[in-house]
Amino acid sequence: MTRSATSTTNGKREARPKAAARAGQLRPLNLPRPVEVTLDGAGLPVVVAGIFSPSACPPVRPEPEEECSEPMRNGLAGKPVESIIEIWHVDDEWWREPISRRCVEVILEGGKHVVLYEDLTTNDWFMQRP
Repeated sequence: MTRSATSTTNGKREARPKAAARAGQLRPLNLPRPVEVTLDGAGLPVVVAGIFSPSACPPVRPEPEEECSEPMRNGLAGKPVESIIEIWHVDDEWWREPISRRCVEVILEGGKHVVLYEDLTTNDWFMQRP
């Protein structure tokens, strides 16, 4: 059991037991996020849209006088793919709900390193940090 310190009325610190995390209190990390991916003629990603911070371009088309350095796709800010590092396929869990994915590890313009995957059962694209 771990202990954390708390202050008392006399200013001294005393240790108190820290509650163990319960399953209902856990939260998943690095969940995949849906994205839009533009593919080239060979089926490789060239632009990824919909994954960028609010400080990037607004999620609507800018007015003509507004500047936006990032490409736009369907009204979402996008980033060009700078390079493709690796491509692989995942086919798993055929005995439950099958998972079939095409994964592409890329570096986006500006240096962000991400893994894109296409769910081959739905043709939807997702992004996760490596």
